[in-house]
Amino acid sequence: MSKSEIAVIICNYNGGSDTIKCIDAVKKSRDVELDVFVIDNASTDKSVDRIKDQFGTQVTIIQNPENLGGSGGFGKGLRMALKEGYSYIMMVDNDAYVEQDTIKKLYEYLLKNPDVGMVGAKIMMADDPERIMDYAKTIDFETFIEGSEWCGQLDSMSASMPRECDFAAATAAMLPGTVLEKCGSMDEAYFIYYDDIELGYRIKQYGYKVISLGSAKAWHKSGMSRKTTNTFARYYLTRNRYHFFAKYISGEDIERLTEHILLRAFSYMYGSHYKGRMDIFNTEKYILEDFIYERRGKAGNQRVNEIYKNENDLIKQELEDCRHVLMLPEQAGMERQIVKWCRKIAEINPKVRIAINTAFYPEKEEIISLKQLKEIIQKNIQCVEFHKETDKKNYDKVIHFCRHVKEVKNNILPEICLDIYGNMIATEQDYIYFRNYEKSYEFFKAIYYDSVIEAISRIRKENGMFLN
Repeated sequence: MSKSEIAVIICNYNGGSDTIKCIDAVKKSRDVELDVFVIDNASTDKSVDRIKDQFGTQVTIIQNPENLGGSGGFGKGLRMALKEGYSYIMMVDNDAYVEQDTIKKLYEYLLKNPDVGMVGAKIMMADDPERIMDYAKTIDFETFIEGSEWCGQLDSMSASMPRECDFAAATAAMLPGTVLEKCGSMDEAYFIYYDDIELGYRIKQYGYKVISLGSAKAWHKSGMSRKTTNTFARYYLTRNRYHFFAKYISGEDIERLTEHILLRAFSYMYGSHYKGRMDIFNTEKYILEDFIYERRGKAGNQRVNEIYKNENDLIKQELEDCRHVLMLPEQAGMERQIVKWCRKIAEINPKVRIAINTAFYPEKEEIISLKQLKEIIQKNIQCVEFHKETDKKNYDKVIHFCRHVKEVKNNILPEICLDIYGNMIATEQDYIYFRNYEKSYEFFKAIYYDSVIEAISRIRKENGMFLN
């Protein structure tokens, strides 16, 4: 194979048909010369044989002896392409499919803009092709999350232009070899998730721009859009997010990040323990401990657990025999969660009728959140109706829907409190348990606080170049 100026790296792990479709889309790219490399993470589904049969010598396959995750696969490919002297290197997820002119557009943008260190395509949802999955994402150091106002929105003219951002998803992103040589390759200890975020942000720290190119498109068949059956994404996303922010926060934010980590861990552990959800409890416990002790790479035992099939047992006990249920939202802004729990209640008890009280909302019916709530529910859940005035005596159960049951101060039993996480106060025992939330958290914090502070400080010290 004669060497081109562009190397396209595709990481495969039991991808089979998706990887073949991905390669086929890349090979159909117009007006650009490129070489395709597949880094295989010890697949067992005969992916490698299928790729060889389909593409022969048109694709170079490099096989890892074990599964090194997306980080290890892409990392190996980036290092290989750099060593081989490719001027431009592109990463493509094996379940992503690029438009025929996408690679050309990314390549030409880098040629014309030498101050850009990484450029990514606009990522669209494969199962909803006109909706944006990933475009112009930024990192919020106040809330310790990343996001974009365009994600989840329908494609539009405003999302068609180049926008400076904090990182470009490895789903379909290109960078010059000179930038990779200067800034370093992907941190392979992430294993999966946040590896591309860290790489893009590190490139920015070296003074380059990172661009999301709205005119270049790729469609992604993301596994995270499918029904969750285990805690894989929860473990890797959260553990790696903690490490990323610990690495790049300012010194004055160490205590605030520590509080964020501890509050999140305790909230999930406290609630899951009460519900008997050891699948979630163990994952959250190890996220915290692995962060503290810097256990990275591939997850050890009990980190990734199968989701309990009967995950809503407590709610089922309370509602499976009810015929009429009244739901009282305690504040606006919980519409998405209301829809979620109405659907779950209907699944638990197909004969139930749910009345949502709208008295909390302002008088004007055209309020956006209430209109959207009604439209979504009336389209998808037939057992739900809306009432402004309701007599509680007409219902088998009354549910106060809140953000978190820890905030419940008064005992309103036999009426139920249900929060957006599925925690519930339905008995005196429930009420006492969650009234002790704050005291229990202070005890938890006393155990872990110093260890989290030390872990953050240690990670920042290892990243001494960017300390501030």
